[in-house]
Amino acid sequence: MSKHSININWKVQGDFTPQEFSREHHIQFQPELSIIAGGANNDFGADPEQLLAGALASCHMQTFLMLAAKKRLQVESYQDTVVAEAVAREDGKIWVSHIQLSPLAQFVGDKQPDEATVQAMHDKAHQHCFIANSIKSEITVKPRF
Repeated sequence: MSKHSININWKVQGDFTPQEFSREHHIQFQPELSIIAGGANNDFGADPEQLLAGALASCHMQTFLMLAAKKRLQVESYQDTVVAEAVAREDGKIWVSHIQLSPLAQFVGDKQPDEATVQAMHDKAHQHCFIANSIKSEITVKPRF
């Protein structure tokens, strides 16, 4: 078992009413590492939907890289374009219904995996990613080659 903690810090700025209050806050991950966050689609920091998508993509990438390392493949770079879709459920509550990962791994060296091998590695990374195993959202992984 492992535990993972953060600190959320928010302070009133301006009016505090149901119609208007500041959504800006700080998420502190380590003593010297924090980010600015806010509500959905803000123009000043990460929003919760982006943070969920980022957590999933980071977990998937790290699992994929471990699989590549175990296969003795040399990964030079890894990029991902991730989209999280938030929609209303039948009861009117909003949820992140779907997250799509579009990873691109670049390999170097004599040992170059084919597309089927890379696809299988992404499938296995998805199966073993603990964030993917923790959320209800539909997750699609469409590797780029």
